[in-house]
Amino acid sequence: MWVRSDCGGRFMSPTIEIGLTISPGVSSGSPATQGGTVIRIHAITALPVTFGTDRERMSFLFVRVEGDNGLVGYGEACDSYGCSYASVLATVIDDVLAPLLIGEELEAVGPLADRMRLFTRRRLGDQWVGPQARSALEIAMWDLLAKSNGRSVSSQIGRVRDSIEVYASSGFLEEGPAAFHAEKLRPFLEAGVRMVKVRTGPEWRDDIATMTELKALLGDGIEMMVDGSETYTLSTALELAHALADLDVRWLEEPLPQGAHAGIEELVRRSPVAIAYGEHLFGNDEAIESMRRGRLNILQPDASTAGGLSAARDMAASAASFGVRVVPHVCAGPISLAANLHLAATVSAIRAIEFPPTLLPVWKTFGTGADLGLSAITDGHLAIPDGPGLGVDLDEAAVAAHPYEAPGARAAGTTGGLPDRFVGDR
Repeated sequence: MWVRSDCGGRFMSPTIEIGLTISPGVSSGSPATQGGTVIRIHAITALPVTFGTDRERMSFLFVRVEGDNGLVGYGEACDSYGCSYASVLATVIDDVLAPLLIGEELEAVGPLADRMRLFTRRRLGDQWVGPQARSALEIAMWDLLAKSNGRSVSSQIGRVRDSIEVYASSGFLEEGPAAFHAEKLRPFLEAGVRMVKVRTGPEWRDDIATMTELKALLGDGIEMMVDGSETYTLSTALELAHALADLDVRWLEEPLPQGAHAGIEELVRRSPVAIAYGEHLFGNDEAIESMRRGRLNILQPDASTAGGLSAARDMAASAASFGVRVVPHVCAGPISLAANLHLAATVSAIRAIEFPPTLLPVWKTFGTGADLGLSAITDGHLAIPDGPGLGVDLDEAAVAAHPYEAPGARAAGTTGGLPDRFVGDR
C-alpha cells in the first residue's frame, strides 16, 4: 500500500499510521471540496483476489483509494474475463501509478487520469496492462470524488437514465444440451430479459444444432447473440456467420483474435450478421481507428479495461459519428459492473449492457450496497445505483478471505483450463 507522510514523502508501509494532510485554499464550489478544504489522495492499495465458481477459478483486481477526508473509493481492472494475472496489475499500481497519485489534489478525475497516461505511455504503452491498471484507479477516483460530493458517479457526470436493459451473457453451448441452457436462462426470461448471448467453440456445427433447439425452447421475441471467443480463422468465421444469419442472430462477437486486423476487416465486409468488438480496445484512439477501418459494427467498450470511465464514454461518443451501436462489455467483479452501469447511465446512445450469470456469486461475495443480482432485474432492466459514488462498495473482509493464487497453481476448469483454444486456428 502507498501512503503519504506528513512531510510529503512517499513510502510503502501497511502498518505505520500516517497523519492526514488537508490543504486549504479552494472555494467550496470546487468539485472535490469539503467545507472549503481540498481533498488529497492519501493512500492506494491494490487488492488482488482469487475466487472459485462451479465452472472455474478466476482472479479479480480491485483497488482502494483513500482520501485525506477519510472517504474511500473503489475501482476494478478487467482483462475481459476476471483478471487472470491480477498480481501483475497490482505491481503496476503499487510500483508505477500510486507514486504518481499519492498527495495529489482530487479536484477532477481527468487531470489525474492524464497524469497516469502521460507518465507511463512510453514505458508501459497504451495497450493491455497499462490502461487496465489505470482503469481501476480512474474508476476509484470517480467513486471517491462523487462520494466526497454526496452524489452518485452518474449524477456527478450527468445522468440520462435510471435503469438499463440487460442481456444475459450465458456459457458455451458445448457445456450441455439445449434444455440445459434453457433452464439456465429461464430465471432471466421470467425477469423480463429478452436478449441472450451464448458462446460457440471449436465444434461450431454441433453448437449450431444446439442453438437451433435452444432458440425454439426460448420462444418468440428473444434476441440471440453469439460470442466466438477468438476461436476461428476467417473462412470458418464466414461459414459460422452465414449459419447464424439463418437463425436471425443479431451479432457475432470476437470470432477472430482481436489482433487479426486484416481478417476482421474482410469479415465485417462479407458477414451477413453484425460483427462486435471492443472489450480489447484501449481508449478512444483505438476505437476510432477500428471504426474508421471498418473492423466492427457493434462497439463494446468496458470502463474497467479501456482506461477508465471517461475513456469508455469517449469511445461511446465517437461511435455516433460512425453510426455504430454501443453495448458495453461486462465480465468482472461488482465494482466493474457498477462502473459500466454508470457508463450506460451517462450515454444516451447505450440501450443495453452485458449481464453474465456466471458472475452472480462473485458480485454477491465481494459487493456491498446496491443489489446487482437477478432479483434486481425488473422488466429486463437493472437500476443504476443511486447511492454516493458507484453505489457499490467492496467487502474487504471477503477480499481478505480470498487471497490471490497465481494461475499456475490452479486446477483446470471445464473451459478456463483451455486457453490454447482461443488462438484463432479453427
